Amino acid sequence: MKKSLLFSIISLALFVSCEEDVSSRDEVVGVWYMPQSLNRVSVGASADQLGGYSLNAWNYSLMVTTNTDQKFVDQMSEGIGAISVSGYINGDMTYMQGWKDEDFGSSHVYVSNYNWFSMFEGPNQDSETFLGLNLNNYNGGENMGDPIDSDSGFYGYDDDHFSAYGTDGLYFDAVQQIEYTFDGRSLTVPTQELTDFQDSTLTIGGTLSYSMIDVPANIPTKIMGYDGDISSDYGSWEIHIKEDGSWVEVFRFEEPQDQDGWTNVFVDSTVAEWEMKDDQIVVTYKYDDFWPDAGGGPGIGQGTWIYQVAYTYEVINGNLKLLNEFNMCGDEFERFCLEMLETEYQLDRGSLEEIKMVWELEFTKTPNLRKMRLYSEPMRKALARHPLYKIQK
Repeated sequence: MKKSLLFSIISLALFVSCEEDVSSRDEVVGVWYMPQSLNRVSVGASADQLGGYSLNAWNYSLMVTTNTDQKFVDQMSEGIGAISVSGYINGDMTYMQGWKDEDFGSSHVYVSNYNWFSMFEGPNQDSETFLGLNLNNYNGGENMGDPIDSDSGFYGYDDDHFSAYGTDGLYFDAVQQIEYTFDGRSLTVPTQELTDFQDSTLTIGGTLSYSMIDVPANIPTKIMGYDGDISSDYGSWEIHIKEDGSWVEVFRFEEPQDQDGWTNVFVDSTVAEWEMKDDQIVVTYKYDDFWPDAGGGPGIGQGTWIYQVAYTYEVINGNLKLLNEFNMCGDEFERFCLEMLETEYQLDRGSLEEIKMVWELEFTKTPNLRKMRLYSEPMRKALARHPLYKIQK
């Protein structure tokens, strides 16, 4: 009697467990959609870069915990002050992204008057003058070669350059060494004259500092991500979660080309595998790598490396929510890792206690694809010369 009862209990438990597994799989199997937001990770990435990686490569926030009050550089917000342009084209550049290597004295700074999100919001046609300044100082500031033809849309490794395009058709493009100082938080450009290939001149100068994000002591604080009321879409993702264990990520990007409605569409996909394990969705990516054999001479090496992501999940009101966290400095090199990131993010030495990458992804059953604004050809050319706005393949 006892053996029979025990067998019945075990059978019931196995039946319930199997039913739960089947039910869990059933509620996540299908096609799910998520817009790709323009955030601190994806800004500056081209369409083929976005589609060439898995969706979690572009959609995480950084959560930091410090032991003292800190300020974190906010490269996505409008800065304090301006680098001003005057002459036959006028304007103020108040958005800045850059880095400085304290050990070698190298730096790179990009400044513009263009709000990162205005590429997707606002009037469909050019509505303002575009100004973009690219400054480089690689260990001394000497150019590593002659400037590449500016008409190609590319420049040399260490070229300083400035572009301006006005809505009235005026255009200015100068490639020359530009004097500046940058300490990682503030940029100063002494007043100086720029000359373009047509011998036209403009004057630039001013000081621009980053806005800062307050990081209170001992309180985990999100320092990367975009949580505005309107998340500007940078294309769209769809994931096909299949019964056979296949996990297919498809990235789509649409960009209008002219007023007649012709649109450039970019599509790329990544194939992985998935399974339910301990109430988590475990996604396994397998990548084949090739590399030159630097040992005994010419040759090629090949191998497959595996990358897994374990998401906790829930389905609420028909939406699929995925959550994953990763401690970036959680190994035997923790202190070295933390010190390196303190330097990168301009935090006080010894202040960083923990830094985590956090993925919070939400998918719906409804496709959600918005297109970029339509730009005139001169404006597109001006944007393409500055890597943060070069979004085409």
